[in-house]
Amino acid sequence: MFPAAKIRCTQKMQRVGNRPVLERKARNLERWFRVLMAMQGVGRPTAAELAERFGVTERTIFRDIAALEEMGIPVVRESGRYRVMDTFRVPPVQFTAEEVLALVAALDFARRRRSLGGAAAANALDKLLAVMPAAQKEMALGLDERLVVDPWQAHSDPAAPGIEPALQAALQGQHPVRIAYEALGASEPSERTVRPYGLAYRGTGLYVIGHCELRRGLRTFRAKRIRAARVLPERFERPADFDLEQYLSGVWGIEDGPLMQVRVRISPPVARLATETVWHPTQRVEQEPDGSVILSLHTRGRSELARWLAGYGGSVAVLAPPELREAVLALGQGIVERYAAEG
Repeated sequence: MFPAAKIRCTQKMQRVGNRPVLERKARNLERWFRVLMAMQGVGRPTAAELAERFGVTERTIFRDIAALEEMGIPVVRESGRYRVMDTFRVPPVQFTAEEVLALVAALDFARRRRSLGGAAAANALDKLLAVMPAAQKEMALGLDERLVVDPWQAHSDPAAPGIEPALQAALQGQHPVRIAYEALGASEPSERTVRPYGLAYRGTGLYVIGHCELRRGLRTFRAKRIRAARVLPERFERPADFDLEQYLSGVWGIEDGPLMQVRVRISPPVARLATETVWHPTQRVEQEPDGSVILSLHTRGRSELARWLAGYGGSVAVLAPPELREAVLALGQGIVERYAAEG
């Protein structure tokens, strides 16, 4: 019933030549489907809850529900809360227990990372629950209450409205994007044109990696620091030999720079962390007789790596390269000087 009504609505839209009308009808159709999923999902929402969730008035929600009922969808109102009769169901999707775990874990991570998914991840989970058979839905709800996937608690706030959609459109269409970017140490943004090669969520934020025409080379930009973005009409060819995953595997966090052959001595008991954790795909660990370990890796990103090593204080000593050792020493000296000055 609902798919047929959706087709009739789409055909009607195609006969309308006014683009704003088409866009409005498309938004309404999408919202009707989301309202339907919400009423089939967890709990029984009120009109006020639906209005807040979808950013519309309660009156609009009442019209949406009336439209769904006209399509033949059996909506039930009980004590001000709405649900769809169990006799009406979107055909269930069958998942294995392992697939349910993977989906809930991924959506839990995205939901906690507002710049990665946030509300969109929560909506996706509700849609999945709406089409799952009862036993699998119960399993997913249990996992959602007992499973937390949050390997790094700190996170960046989302980029300004419109930034991420512009980056996605530029990336998918292979269009350059004109951005106003405020670097970490800058007092005001600079204009530059970037050919985006990929997006990456690393550490605490979302980044775009691409060719910067201003700097004439590959650069990484944090989405949160992009103040404005405009997709340009021309197209570019993404280098066929550029592998985003391979590129990111060569950096410590997100910072680029010269490749370093790193060797670090880690003293006990911190040394145990090096044997329990894979910090980098190139790392090798050598056990020393005194219980310490030598951590070796090939990576880029001197500043990020120096800050991480400095966090372990005297338990870590950089053996190579000299420039990384100097960077860690400078951080330590800065800490001593700051505390000495403050008494």
